Amino acid sequence: MQNTMTEAAGCTIRIAGQPEHEFRVRSNDLLLKGGIDQGIQYPHNCRVGVCGSCKTRLLRGRVSPMVDLALSPLTNQEIENGYFLACQAKVRSDLEVEVRIGEHEMIPEQILAGTVTRWERLPGDVVDLRLQLERPLKFYAGQYCNISESGSFVRRSYSIYDAPPPDDSAGATEIGFLIKRLPGGAFSEWLFARDRVGTRMWVHGPYGLMGIEDSDADAIGVAGGTGLAPILSIARDRLARSTTSKFTIVFGVQSRHELFAQDLLQALVDESQGRVEVVPILSDELRQSPWNGLRGLVTEALTAESVTANTRVAFVCGSLPMVNAVEKRLVALGIDAANIHADKFMPTGVL
Repeated sequence: MQNTMTEAAGCTIRIAGQPEHEFRVRSNDLLLKGGIDQGIQYPHNCRVGVCGSCKTRLLRGRVSPMVDLALSPLTNQEIENGYFLACQAKVRSDLEVEVRIGEHEMIPEQILAGTVTRWERLPGDVVDLRLQLERPLKFYAGQYCNISESGSFVRRSYSIYDAPPPDDSAGATEIGFLIKRLPGGAFSEWLFARDRVGTRMWVHGPYGLMGIEDSDADAIGVAGGTGLAPILSIARDRLARSTTSKFTIVFGVQSRHELFAQDLLQALVDESQGRVEVVPILSDELRQSPWNGLRGLVTEALTAESVTANTRVAFVCGSLPMVNAVEKRLVALGIDAANIHADKFMPTGVL
């Protein structure tokens, strides 16, 4: 990779076992941002120290964490073994680190306009929002964008539920999001106030790197609520890239009246020719209801039957407590922690 910084500009970052990904970061800059700015496909998702995707092991050198490690998603054992979060670590010297750098180049961030072409209320107080873009957008499966109304400074992050465009295409000209109403939320309250078809919006992105993983391996996606959006994108992409892999989707909501996006799920099952299974589970369904499916938390749907010996990769999207519980359960069922990719939702902007 061509280095865009001068030799005197900062600190050299060496990736153990991957000398081709060496890059430089200015002293006191964040490690993750420095890598992304130079096209390094550094694993990440939230960028705010919550998801843990940018977990990195320090082999040599010095970094300064910006947050208390006790409040991070790292375990005590990981901290003792030298792990830190690249998104929250300022570089203080030349470094040698251990981290899984991907095989795909980073897609540069874009800022582009779009127009709402669909505003559809779904069960569970969710809106299916689709935007026609002014120019094509490339993105990877499972990535997200920041969106805002034109003229507004209120910007929020949502995952794209579409499959990414083909590698040889210019990009997608339309993208969709599944957005749940957050009572008091500045953006969602505005969005839900009325039909927004025809509204001009701004799109910033794409961000995150959750969905890129061995596409020939069988996988499971665990979604809580609108965590379904990136799971849909990842499932469609994996089916397109492999003719043999299977994908199980565990989809958790509170009641059967909140089961949204059933048409998107059914279309995925129909197109998969038996390679996709959807397992809905309800956490608070009334006992006397006619529901005959699974009941309980999503972890209760994770069994030796749903997570088979052939399941080598997992994608988990939802609230922080849900994701943490699911990750522990998946490890107990035999999935390597390094192959569990998480997107932890953190509500913002209530005021």
